[in-house]
Amino acid sequence: MNQRTRLWLLLTLALLGTAVGAYLAYIAWSPGLTAYCTGLGDCHRVQSSVYAKIAGDPIAALGLLMYAGLLTILTLRLIAPQVLPRPLEVWTFALALSGAGYSVYLTYLELFVIDAVCIWCVGSATIVSAICLLAVPDVQGNTTPPARRVGRRQLQGAGPVARSDV
Repeated sequence: MNQRTRLWLLLTLALLGTAVGAYLAYIAWSPGLTAYCTGLGDCHRVQSSVYAKIAGDPIAALGLLMYAGLLTILTLRLIAPQVLPRPLEVWTFALALSGAGYSVYLTYLELFVIDAVCIWCVGSATIVSAICLLAVPDVQGNTTPPARRVGRRQLQGAGPVARSDV
């Protein structure tokens, strides 16, 4: 998969994650509302547990902030890939890795402490894990766009390029 296609896929997943995070945050901040759970699991039990908040704020808000950060970074990478510093590529992976790691912890709590599963939480964990896996090439050091790599080689005197279309 080429770099641009991968970035679009990452952006799409971040947008989907943002929607899930926004929905869960809205539910958490709206007294009397419960998440639609389709009969799979017990979203209300998970979201009303003592583990659903940190310092009085819903965990869903933390997820929403993470996805919004990913969405911002990925949008910048798509619209201006030549001018952005490499740390933004690394931040994509780092942010997704931290979200995936925290999702593992939250899933553990759902399964072994709360004894209930929220399908929305599982969906979010799946999305952030997919983003993390798709962002691995960002930290492998081979993310410089091909045009820039070829340009550098040509400037360093790598020799003439054979062209069959001339």
